Amino acid sequence: MSATTIRLGPADAGLRLTKTEFADAQFQEPYLYERIQGRLVVMSPAGPEHRFVSRPFRRQVSGYWDRHPDLVDDVDIEGWVATSEHDDRMPDICVYLAGPSSSEVVPERVPDLVFEFVSGSRSDQERDYIQKRQEYHRIAVREYVIVDRFKQQVLVLRWQPTDFEETVLSIDDTYKTPLLPGLAIAVREAFQE
Repeated sequence: MSATTIRLGPADAGLRLTKTEFADAQFQEPYLYERIQGRLVVMSPAGPEHRFVSRPFRRQVSGYWDRHPDLVDDVDIEGWVATSEHDDRMPDICVYLAGPSSSEVVPERVPDLVFEFVSGSRSDQERDYIQKRQEYHRIAVREYVIVDRFKQQVLVLRWQPTDFEETVLSIDDTYKTPLLPGLAIAVREAFQE
C-alpha cells in the first residue's frame, strides 16, 4: 500500500477526485462509492429489499455464466465502469460477453449487459432512469435492465444508435435476452414477498 493512498468515507461526499485518486483510494465499508462529474458520491449499502429483488437475477445470470463459459467472460456484482473521464459507476450487475473486447480490462471495458435495481429515493431513481441511461447509451452498453420493485416492473433497454429501444415487463412476464440465449427469469420471482 502506498503512503499516499487516500482513505475515503461518507464524510467525503462531494470531494473532487481524479480518476487515478478514485482508482487508488481505500473506501470505508459498507458504503458504496461512485465518481460523478469528478466528485465523490456516497451511497448506502444495499439493504435487504434491494438484495431480495436482485437475488433471482444474480442467481440466474451467475448460473448461466457457469454453464456457458464460452459465451460469458465474467459476471461482476457491483462492477466498476468508467462512463467518461469524470464518471465512474458501480452497476449492481455487469455481464461481459466473450468476444472482441475479451482482452480489455475494467473499468474501461464496457459491459455488454447491465442490471440496476432501483432504490427508494428520488435521487436514486433519477440516477438509474435518467443519468445512467444516458451514460450507458453513450458508451454503448448493449442492454440495460432496470428492475423497479416500486413499480413492480422491469424496463429492458436495448441499444440503438439514437437511443435505447424500450420494452416494459410486468410481474407476469419473463425476462429473456438475445445476448444470453436460453436464459429465462420470471419477473414475479423478484417481487414476491
